[in-house]
Amino acid sequence: YIGRLMIGIKENGKQEVKYFSGKSEQEVKRKIREYNNEHVNTKKTTVTLSEYMSNWLDLYKRPTLKPSSYDRIENTFRYQIKPELGMIQMQALSSDHIQKFLNGLKDDGFSYSSIKKAHDCLNACLNHATISDVIQKNPMMLVKMPPKSSFNSKEIRWFSVKEVNAIVEECARKHSTGAPVYIYADVFILMLNTGLRMGEAVGLEKVDWDQDQNTLHIRRNVQTVKLRDKDGNAIGGMTLSCNTTKTYSGDRILPLNKNATEALRRLCGDHPNSKYVVCGKDGNQIPPERIERTFYRLLDNVGIKRTGVHSLRHTFASTLFGNGVDVKTVSSLLGHASIQITLNTYIHLINGIDAKSVEKLDNII
Repeated sequence: YIGRLMIGIKENGKQEVKYFSGKSEQEVKRKIREYNNEHVNTKKTTVTLSEYMSNWLDLYKRPTLKPSSYDRIENTFRYQIKPELGMIQMQALSSDHIQKFLNGLKDDGFSYSSIKKAHDCLNACLNHATISDVIQKNPMMLVKMPPKSSFNSKEIRWFSVKEVNAIVEECARKHSTGAPVYIYADVFILMLNTGLRMGEAVGLEKVDWDQDQNTLHIRRNVQTVKLRDKDGNAIGGMTLSCNTTKTYSGDRILPLNKNATEALRRLCGDHPNSKYVVCGKDGNQIPPERIERTFYRLLDNVGIKRTGVHSLRHTFASTLFGNGVDVKTVSSLLGHASIQITLNTYIHLINGIDAKSVEKLDNII
């Protein structure tokens, strides 16, 4: 077993790392604790938040988080926390420093969720520092998050019937050679009729489609993450990370209407030798961002204001609600972790709903 500890920053700006080895994980952790007690804790008055948090992220968070989750927390540290608080020494860091920092994020227009990520990241790190006796108490105890009610609600964007018709018509457009204008047009049709997240669509394999039952098993989510070396340092470029679905409820089996079935059949027929439903010319999975870029081009061509491909998922949900499908059914189809999430997201659409079926979409989309 090998452990690594960031013990400082070199003159060239790179991390100074010390390695520890042992016959067991417990032995390595013991050696790190002993080193901390003998060396690091003697620097309590000089170690900065940036130095401490860099080590905490690498040693404790990177091994336990999904690559995409680690990318998010590292970005929060690198682009928000470090520029404003990084050079403050741990012993000097106060609740006033942190409160001003969070208030400043709000003044700069950051969303509630972005500020909450910074708050939670700091709190977890400083809790660790308190337990490790690097600081006497966690200054976050006095820090207050700006109230959620003081933020503007995030606008949920979905397409009107007129816009849906324009999108569907544009998806069907072909070149004079007979080739489709948009290589991922059927991905948009599939998402519009199933409510799939983009990462779920990219993660589909042909074995997930039960043609006898005409259902689709959603069990993977593909995301683009930073490419890292063996020490966890970002080295430029991106790679794909294929994980389980976003939530436990995200692993679900969807009934398919006629539109979704036909889109699936075309997608699978485009690359018969690939195991993936959505893929590039080489038969391999593609970055979700490539689909997003194609969608922007399609919207530009039909004169619809640019919005993310996730709006197709919102359109699926709003269409169901508008035609009387109950919230429990919609929540299940979307793969939300709880019905409360569905209610919070679409509360303005949920009034007097009777149970219906997803088959209604055949006559609408």
